[in-house]
Amino acid sequence: KTGEGIPSAITPPSLSQQRNVVFAGTLVNAGRGRVLVIAVGTQTEFGKVATELSAVESRKSPLQIKIDELGTKLATFSMAAIVVIALLGWFMGRPFLETVTVAVSLAVAAIPEGLPICVTVTLALGVLRMARMNAIVKKLPAVESLGCATVVASDKTGTLTQNEMTARSVYTLAYPNL
Repeated sequence: KTGEGIPSAITPPSLSQQRNVVFAGTLVNAGRGRVLVIAVGTQTEFGKVATELSAVESRKSPLQIKIDELGTKLATFSMAAIVVIALLGWFMGRPFLETVTVAVSLAVAAIPEGLPICVTVTLALGVLRMARMNAIVKKLPAVESLGCATVVASDKTGTLTQNEMTARSVYTLAYPNL
């Protein structure tokens, strides 16, 4: 309640206008104080950040897209093989259940079980090579994405940012005085 006879909502001022405000997660070293809670849950500053972060969608790397395409092609090929083999067996007079069982087992055998392991080992070797060159990579798909890059732009600390960087000048060996 705000002291009125009819309850009314408290609208907090904008973040830049707030003074003497304690946010969730604030640590106090010493002393005492009283606070008035003006927002809870997703209305707090933490909640707003969490809401924005949950709306961010992760993009697939080119390798993940290619593996998805390969999986779709293999599934389509397997289904076509099952139908063709089942129909051929049925036309040859074989029992239908036996023919379908053979067709399904052949289609399952066509899918490579070791593909995810092979991709993971290859990316791990890429991480190892980059670590030898003092590059730290947190996620394996980032190695593949960096491998596709032709130009890497970084700030003065060497940190790669979130796809938001502006080149102010370019130095090339062909035109060093630009």
